[in-house]
Amino acid sequence: IGSVSVEEAIQKRIEMFKSSKANIKKLRRLIRSGDTSEAVPLADFHVAWSKEMPMLFPLGSEASTSNRSDASSDIWNNPIGFKNAVAKYKLKSRELQKSLRSGVSVSINETFKSFAGTCKGCHKQFRN
Repeated sequence: IGSVSVEEAIQKRIEMFKSSKANIKKLRRLIRSGDTSEAVPLADFHVAWSKEMPMLFPLGSEASTSNRSDASSDIWNNPIGFKNAVAKYKLKSRELQKSLRSGVSVSINETFKSFAGTCKGCHKQFRN
């Protein structure tokens, strides 16, 4: 990402979270239909996003009335908690990748549920 302005970081992360949401809906649909081969690249997106995400929360990019951000100040007040939440998302994204490649449906369903739970948990704690 390099050096981007706070506003650019906010806009990029808003775009990425929208992509992530659409991606998860598609993943859910593909997993339910049993089409795991089409789902693998979608899991790849989440692994990549988990690596990029922390860089898109520079100091000063918390929610305000002017920037459309939903980022809670808890991200900066509890940076270790935020870092741990992103690390858990990365771990569960990788587990989902591996599970999808294995093709074992029971494992895929459980892994997807665990993966999706990391998103919900992080949003509950770190999103306004």
